[in-house]
Amino acid sequence: MCPRIIQSVLYPFSKIYGFAVKTRIFFYRKGVLKVTRLPVPVISVGNITLGGTGKTPFVEYLARYLQEKGKKGAILSRGYAAAIRQKSGDSTHSACNDEYLVFRENIPYMPNLLSKDRVAAGLEAIRDFQVGCLLLDDGFQHLRLARDLDIVIVDALNPFGYNCLVPRGLLREPLEALKRADVIALTHVDQCSQGTIDDIIDRLRKIADHIPVVKTVHKPVCLETQQGSRLDVHGLEGKKVFAFCAIGNPVSFRKSIENLGAEVLGFHVFPDHHAYTRNDLKKLDEESQKLMPDATIITQKDRVKTKNDDVIWSFPLWTLKMEIQILEGSGILESKIDAVFN
Repeated sequence: MCPRIIQSVLYPFSKIYGFAVKTRIFFYRKGVLKVTRLPVPVISVGNITLGGTGKTPFVEYLARYLQEKGKKGAILSRGYAAAIRQKSGDSTHSACNDEYLVFRENIPYMPNLLSKDRVAAGLEAIRDFQVGCLLLDDGFQHLRLARDLDIVIVDALNPFGYNCLVPRGLLREPLEALKRADVIALTHVDQCSQGTIDDIIDRLRKIADHIPVVKTVHKPVCLETQQGSRLDVHGLEGKKVFAFCAIGNPVSFRKSIENLGAEVLGFHVFPDHHAYTRNDLKKLDEESQKLMPDATIITQKDRVKTKNDDVIWSFPLWTLKMEIQILEGSGILESKIDAVFN
């Protein structure tokens, strides 16, 4: 009964939000709001729902692909929840977020500019780094900047945001906005049944029949110790573990651990982009002591926010590193990317 009451209360707010979204899109289409085109190709990676769909590893995938093709690029990020302070001289920005730190570790060759004004950031990247292309991170709703390729990430674990706009649901735009996409990347397809995946694709076809759908998974790459050494992910098989995270999709993280054969004794979830305090980490260690696990497992987004802390963990702390792997549709995706430069 209570959830229905809450949904009823939130319904008018969703309608107001939806009206504002549609009005904004209309103004851009009619030229009332200006769209700026930069002198280099722009590839956008975004989503239509709130939460973690897999944008960060997908941007990394694109960065590696562009490097292999000899294309010099830069990432333009809004820098949402940029609360992590940087050392002097470490960055052009005084603060950043966890995604920035992950990009810096995994794709250090590609500059990442944090700014709400991504048109200005794009011009800065072109001027200061002489890049020939730009990756617009979380850019599907950033209509002010024209793009040459729009990739929309849809999470198979919650593809349609409960079919309601925020705050009643998780949709950032009506589902019909998917028609603006050039490619839809369906993530976490290995964590759902084939029947569920077929149903999702059938619905995507009804919404935007002409848009190709690429199937992807978050592939575990390795386990990384606090000392930086790498362990085989299959070493988790049969292990009893404690895990914690502050990411947009904790369910997927837990499923990844369990799919590797580990038993999750405890799982502590913080809000996405949570900035850990020393007290948080001490309490987490105390929580693990009650469970006596073989190891504590975290994501890379969590590690970059905790690695400089001197908390001594009672059990091995391992980072599960992941990468996007294209299961179906890699040829379609690559042809779409290549076409941007032709």
